[in-house]
Amino acid sequence: MKSNLFTLLLSTLLFLTACGNASSTSEDGKTALTFAEPARILSFAPLYVAIEKGYFEDEGIEANIASGGGGSQVTATILSGDTQFALAAPRAMLSAIEAGEDLVAIQGLNSALTYEVALSETFMKEKGITKESTVEEKVKALAGAKIGSNQVGDSGDVYLRYLMEKYGQDQSTLETVKMEGTGSKVGGMQEGIIDGGIASPPFSALVEAEDGGSLALELSEEEMYAELAWEIVFAKRDYIEDNPELTTKVVRALGKAIEFTRDNPDEAAGLITGYFEGVDQAILEKSLTSLKPTYVGYGEMTQAAWDHAQDPLVELSEISGVSQTHDTAEEKLWTNRYLKEAFPK
Repeated sequence: MKSNLFTLLLSTLLFLTACGNASSTSEDGKTALTFAEPARILSFAPLYVAIEKGYFEDEGIEANIASGGGGSQVTATILSGDTQFALAAPRAMLSAIEAGEDLVAIQGLNSALTYEVALSETFMKEKGITKESTVEEKVKALAGAKIGSNQVGDSGDVYLRYLMEKYGQDQSTLETVKMEGTGSKVGGMQEGIIDGGIASPPFSALVEAEDGGSLALELSEEEMYAELAWEIVFAKRDYIEDNPELTTKVVRALGKAIEFTRDNPDEAAGLITGYFEGVDQAILEKSLTSLKPTYVGYGEMTQAAWDHAQDPLVELSEISGVSQTHDTAEEKLWTNRYLKEAFPK
C-alpha cells in the first residue's frame, strides 16, 4: 500500500519534472541551491555546519533548506525541480527508484545508523537490563514491548524489528505507537503508556534531561548497523551528470563540515543552536559527541554499507515498501566519484 501511495504521489508530479532541477543565481552572483530534508534532525548537522561555517559560500553557493514532510515529500521536491539535492534515509531514494526514477547518492552524512532506544527505568528494571547489557540481551528484552515512534512503520521501526529477528525474537510482538516529538514520548514513558521510544539524537539526551528514562540501546552497537549508509545526499542522476563541478563543490562543502563536526562537537553545537530552538547547547554537544563515530571521512560510502541499509528494508518489505533487491555496486545506486574529485589523495 505504501509503495502504491508513493507511486501515486510521484505520478502527480511528473508533469513538473520537465522543468528539471535547474539552479538559479542569487543577487550576489552565487549559485542558489535548495537542499530538502524530511525533518530537522541532528544527523543532518553537517549541512547546518557547512552553512554556518561558510563552506558553501567559499564554493560560491548560496545554500537554502526546505524542511519537513518526510522522505516521500523530500524525493517529490527533487523530482519536481523545486530542490536540487535531498538529504534522507536510503529508503526514500529506493522507493523512488522502484517507481521508475533515476536517482543516485553522492555522499553519506552518516556512515552508521543513528537511531537510539530510550527505555523507562521501570521497564529496564523489570527486564533486568542496563545500558551495559549486551546487544542481544537488550534486543530480547524488547519482545512484547510498547515503543513510541515518530511514525509507525518508519525506518527506525523497520531496523529495530529486523534486529529482533536477527536475535531470534518474534518482531510482531513489538508494538509501536505513533508519538511525534520527544515530549509526547517522555510523557508516555513517565505515565507508563509506553515502555520506551526510538528516534535519532538528541532524543535520549532529552529523555534523560526530563527524567523520562535512560538510553538503553544505540542501534549502531550492532555490527552491521555500525557500517550502514544512513542519511545520504542524493539527486537526479542527469542533474549531477550535467553539473559535475557544482556537485563536486557541494560534496566538498559538506565533507569539510563532516570533518569539522566530528573533530569539534563543542564548536559545532554552538554554531547550530539556532536550528534547534529550545534545545540546550550542552545537550546538542553531548549528542554530537555520541554521533562522532557516524561521521566517517568526508562521507565516502561502501557497498557493504549499502547492503546493510538495503537488506532490512527488503526483508520487511511489507512495512518498508521496498520490495526489490538492487545492485549495490559503486556507480549503481551511489558514487564516490565527486568526493574523489573534491578530496584528491
